[in-house]
Amino acid sequence: MASRTTDGVTAICRALQAAGIDCVFGVPGTQNVLLFDGFRRTGIRTVLASHELAAAFMANGFFRATGRLAALATIPGPGFTYALTGIAEARLDSAGLLFLVGKASTAPGRRFQLQAIDQRAIAAPLVKATFVLDAPDQVARIIAEACATATSGEPGPVMVELDFDALSGGGAVVDPPTTPVRVVARDAKLDQLKELFERAERPVFLLGQGALASGSRLQSIAEAHTIPILTTPSARGIVAEDHPLVLGFDTLRGRTIELNRLLDQSDLVLGLGCKLTHNGSAGFELRLPPDRLVHVDASAEVLGANYEPLLGLVAPVEDVMADLETPRAATQWHLDELQALSRLLRSAPDDAPEPVYHGPASMKPAEFFAWLRALLPRDAIVVTDSGLHQILTRRHFDALAPRGLIFPSDFQSMGFGLPAAIGAKLGVPERMVVALIGDGGFLMSGLELLTARREGVRLVVFVFNDGQLNQIRLQQWANFGHAHAVELLNPNYSALCEGLGVRYLKFGEEGPTDMRDALEGDTPVLIEVVVSDSFAMRAVPAIARAKEVARDAIGPGLRDWLKSRLKGRKPA
Repeated sequence: MASRTTDGVTAICRALQAAGIDCVFGVPGTQNVLLFDGFRRTGIRTVLASHELAAAFMANGFFRATGRLAALATIPGPGFTYALTGIAEARLDSAGLLFLVGKASTAPGRRFQLQAIDQRAIAAPLVKATFVLDAPDQVARIIAEACATATSGEPGPVMVELDFDALSGGGAVVDPPTTPVRVVARDAKLDQLKELFERAERPVFLLGQGALASGSRLQSIAEAHTIPILTTPSARGIVAEDHPLVLGFDTLRGRTIELNRLLDQSDLVLGLGCKLTHNGSAGFELRLPPDRLVHVDASAEVLGANYEPLLGLVAPVEDVMADLETPRAATQWHLDELQALSRLLRSAPDDAPEPVYHGPASMKPAEFFAWLRALLPRDAIVVTDSGLHQILTRRHFDALAPRGLIFPSDFQSMGFGLPAAIGAKLGVPERMVVALIGDGGFLMSGLELLTARREGVRLVVFVFNDGQLNQIRLQQWANFGHAHAVELLNPNYSALCEGLGVRYLKFGEEGPTDMRDALEGDTPVLIEVVVSDSFAMRAVPAIARAKEVARDAIGPGLRDWLKSRLKGRKPA
């Protein structure tokens, strides 16, 4: 194997390029200036974020939109700790990410040193693995191993702590290794999977992010045999949601009971590449009986974690496709029944109070998202933040392409939406990317519009301006009849955009042509959507207070007596 003399930083950059990493998000500082100069010298695109948390969200969005790794680079100490929420989000979102962080300098025999915290111990619960790079001749091996760890099995973040004092000198650096060819061994469980699938009369596909690479093949199988398709929320769009076999279920549409009835009728549920997390299983309310669940995932840790399977296979989904593409008889599902169920699963909960959007006329959220869906191309990527707008987006918006709907999932970080959308657009510049964010999330990350502008990112950002942390306010209203510490003081968005050099539009004051121009423009655009309370929302605190008055009037003794009578009452 050839070797050459060079410095460790250049070797890191070459190893990143060998692993296919061509974009780094981060913030340079005193402790990592050598690394950032290496990015410059080797031509790796470097995106400066306003802070390390936003940079971590950008790397997350990049992976979620592409399936490829980006790197995150920070200084030790405050740069490291500021990134941790983004690292945790990536871990729970199953988003691959390579975190390059400097190691705090040490002086032998001295205590209380600058930025000296145990970074590896702090990060360990949040990452798949940690590595230390402290010798130039280790660079190629460790970077290759770290990237492989980040993408193998369940994707996730991996941290590499860099000792720049050791790496800045010269040394023999081994060329990056070539990627080994993966050989798939025949397994008896694959034969069992094939037999179960061929014999099933009412199979169901339950697809997660791990099936993204096989979406078109699974669609063809489903079409050939009339197999209904469910997805976890983060995999929505793997098959277009206007396809007649896609049931369009999302946990936030609240139709879990109706879906469970379908699962009760099935005789085989093929869970392919799904982690079955809290959010991916409707708070674990999905019924997936062990006598019919076959679970295929690249991570052994996933199998049996929350649902015991009849058969569990540790394998990438693409490795089992040949066993599902063999001829078999048509299923016993009827397309008209499945489509009727799909219409029901897509409908909003009857008791969910929703706000009013003000545009050309007052609009219900369902009308707004229908308008947005008609305006966007089918392969557009919509990225949300955390909050009420995410709930409404997932409830009313259809994803019509793989990776077409990205949101923070089982960590639900506010401030995620805008930087993640920037990362997504940098990863797939040929696709339109639209960010939907609440005004609370905008206050956390709105200045990343300057990052988008500086980097030439064509991005459309809808900001829902209700002046509240609205989802929390609704919860407070429902529980206590009052709200507290949720009112925001928002900027004048038009004036702010003028100062940022970003185009501003107000929803409802611009015509259709302006909107189409905004979507197709060359610069970032912010569109303000004014939101107000509906009558149903205003009734929530009044109902909660009335219930409290009734409870107080009845008194604890009478309440206990009524509960005991109701508990012991025989059914009619």
